[in-house]
Amino acid sequence: MKTNSKTSLFLMELIIVILFFSIASVVCVQLFVNAYNTNTVTKESSQATLIIQNLAEGYLGTDGDIESMVPLYDSAVYENGSLVLFYDNEWNTLSDSASASYTARISSTGSAGSGETAGGIMKTAVIEVSRTDGTGISSQDICHYVQFRQGDR
Repeated sequence: MKTNSKTSLFLMELIIVILFFSIASVVCVQLFVNAYNTNTVTKESSQATLIIQNLAEGYLGTDGDIESMVPLYDSAVYENGSLVLFYDNEWNTLSDSASASYTARISSTGSAGSGETAGGIMKTAVIEVSRTDGTGISSQDICHYVQFRQGDR
């Protein structure tokens, strides 16, 4: 009778240990899934920031003329006053939207404030990076004051 009591006590202890390790493994799996999701979001955000910075520099370098930015990017598409770039899962540029996972778009939003002054004009644009399903990742409004040169007016 004593051995039966010890065996049942040992089995009870073993069941409790297995239950504890099961709960611990579920918590660990959830932590790994959350870490993976956070890593994915962070990578997308970082890459989107770099693309926005690149497009903003191009916008400033062309004095706010989006159409003249097309030669700066090998696979850029100019449509309806916007410059559009397509990217795959690894953020490599693509020439069309067929297998794209991400898009970057820069569009003119007109002029900020009063717009034109005696000395120049304030040009504004918005840069958006999003997934192809339409989910936005990041966007940035930019302004650039273009000073009139002799003979522009």
